[in-house]
Amino acid sequence: MSVKNWDKSIQPREKAVANGIESLSDSELLALIIKSGTKGCSSVELANKILNQTGGINGLMKLSIQQLMQFNGIGLAKASQIIASLEMVRRMNYLEMLDKDMVKEPKVLIEWLKKHIGSKTQEYFVVVFLNTKNQIIGYSDIYKGSSNSVSINTAEIFLEAIKKGAQKVIIAHNHPSQFIEPSLADDETTYQLQQAGKLMNVPLIDHIIVSFDGYYSYAEKGKIIY
Repeated sequence: MSVKNWDKSIQPREKAVANGIESLSDSELLALIIKSGTKGCSSVELANKILNQTGGINGLMKLSIQQLMQFNGIGLAKASQIIASLEMVRRMNYLEMLDKDMVKEPKVLIEWLKKHIGSKTQEYFVVVFLNTKNQIIGYSDIYKGSSNSVSINTAEIFLEAIKKGAQKVIIAHNHPSQFIEPSLADDETTYQLQQAGKLMNVPLIDHIIVSFDGYYSYAEKGKIIY
C-alpha cells in the first residue's frame, strides 16, 4: 500500500511536522529521502528493506551509488540523493571538529575517521593538519592503496603540511581487514614520519589506525612522544 493511503498520523512527513523530525525511525527518515516506493512496496517498506540488508545506517554509509542501485526501486536519482545526504552528515561532523583541541579531545577525530575511511575496502591514508592550538586547519586524503597496503611519500606529506602552514600533523589510515593492530610496516612508517617531522619542525603527534568500529592510537599507547 502506498504511504499516501496510510493514516495521516503515521505518514513520515506528517509525523515529522506534528512530532518533530527526531520522532521518525531510521526507515522513515530514509523514506523521506527516497520519496516513493515501487508497485506493492511503499517508500517506508523499501527503506526498511535497504536498512535491514545493509546493517542499518552505518552499513548504508559504506555503499556506493552503484551498490544502492542494485535495490529494486532505487535508480540513479534516488541513489544520488541518499549518498548526498550521507555526505552532508560527514561534512557536518568534520566542521564540528574544527574548534576542538585534538590532543585533549582525540576521540572526536577518531570517530570522524571511522566514518570517513573506516569502512573502505581499500587502504586510505589521511593527513590531518593542526595549528599551534592543536586545532584542525585542514586534511588531505593523500593516498589510496590496495586492500592490504598503501605506499606513501614522506617528503610529499611534509611539503603539503608546510604549504598549509601546519605546526603539527596527525596521520591516519584504515585497515580494510578490520584488524586494527599495527603491522611492522605501520611501525616503520610511523618512525620514518616521526624523524621527518623532527627535521622539518612539524612534529607527528599521532598515527591512528581505524576500522569500521575500532581504532589504534600510537600516541595513546605511548609509542609517539613529541
